Amino acid sequence: MVSELKKEAIESFRRGELKKAYGFFRRILSENPEDKEAIYYSAVIFHRLERWRTAKRFALQYLRLFGSDPSMEEILGDVLSFEGDFKTAVKWYKKSLKHSHEGSDRVRNKLKEAQKKLEESLDKKKIAVVVAEGADAFTDDLIERLSEKYWVRKFSVPKKEYYFFFSALAVLYGRNMLKPLVVRFLFSIFPNTLKRALRWADVVWIEWASPVAVVASLLKRKKKTFVRLHRYEAFRTYSFLKENSSLINWQNLDGVIFVSESVKKIVEERGTKLPEKTVVIHNGLNLEKVSFEEKSKGFDIGWVAGIIPRKNLHLALEIMGRLVQIDTRYTLHVAGEFKDELYEIYIKHLVKEMKLENNVIFYGWVDDIDAWWKDKNYILSTSFHEGHPYNIMEAMAKGIKPVIHNFPGAREFYDDEFLFNSVDEAVQKIVEEDYDSKRYRDYVIEKDWTIEHQVKAFEEFIESL
Repeated sequence: MVSELKKEAIESFRRGELKKAYGFFRRILSENPEDKEAIYYSAVIFHRLERWRTAKRFALQYLRLFGSDPSMEEILGDVLSFEGDFKTAVKWYKKSLKHSHEGSDRVRNKLKEAQKKLEESLDKKKIAVVVAEGADAFTDDLIERLSEKYWVRKFSVPKKEYYFFFSALAVLYGRNMLKPLVVRFLFSIFPNTLKRALRWADVVWIEWASPVAVVASLLKRKKKTFVRLHRYEAFRTYSFLKENSSLINWQNLDGVIFVSESVKKIVEERGTKLPEKTVVIHNGLNLEKVSFEEKSKGFDIGWVAGIIPRKNLHLALEIMGRLVQIDTRYTLHVAGEFKDELYEIYIKHLVKEMKLENNVIFYGWVDDIDAWWKDKNYILSTSFHEGHPYNIMEAMAKGIKPVIHNFPGAREFYDDEFLFNSVDEAVQKIVEEDYDSKRYRDYVIEKDWTIEHQVKAFEEFIESL
């Protein structure tokens, strides 16, 4: 079984079907997490896809398990160069050259380029992006573009450090078991990622209003520091529940970026006094990476998200129940894994009781979401709260018609033609004749939901600090 999977995986890889290949390797790794070939190819695949964090994880895993390998060392050089750590990138390139003659000219050129970047960056403003390991999904495009003007380095906080140091300090502080002075003392005596970032940078960007932000806000102000708050942090206890105030000392930060006006409003309505430099910068897409295709009215409805109660999938089932009464060809395609066992039981129970087994397909995790979207006519979003969701933006940029539940703050982003309040309204938007793929992509551009506009706003914010 494994040998057949591996054969299919390698053949897919050789055909350039990288995401399909990884789908096979992922199945192999689920059976044997230390399969040598699966780890090796996974590192190469994610490197080619420029999914730097995952490429780094697999390359390091390979070296830890199987020892030196010039290809893995070259990958790590590329990752560290992207992350702005040019000194460490140079070390990995040198290791790669030491262990191989094949491809040495290529690696030698990369080594020279990393050394050149290091020299050129010395006169640039230094921006440290501090983010928990695995929580950097929204940073890489920004880092790549901002690096044209600044020296940007990503500082990833390892999971153990995040939970056993930063989270522990935030919790103990929140329970009044530690005073700010003690937090500062503990921060000073223990090695940690935030300390390294503060020593290196001119400006520190903390991604997510997290326990790292709590600790940063209790330190004496030496470097310009700001936090970017997305959505879920606005409802977490470490942000807002310490004697009805915030664990984060917002006034001791130089600025805050929100991704939506509605989330900012929620925070302000709780009486939180934010820094003077508080701005809203919407998310942006790199449209060069989002393929467009003319589509038309049809029967295939896509629903994409991690499946949790907030995503409100049961509302999508109610809509489907109405649609199949009109035409049994309507199908709901669900891409995403269940994150809540009880909710999974409930949803699958509803599908059976509503006799929708032939009209609802659960795909689980989808490796190649671009290919998955190919035959879909609509994106249905049923969440009862969002920040500024990427899945809707990406679908619209592909030319897919959005049908969006009118969650609080939705009108900040979407015109009424895309919103529904009731099942009847959702059904009407799906069955009506109105469909204009070019309009949906143009809408993203007109709203300035592009990486270019997002980067410009970030630069203006950074320069204002």
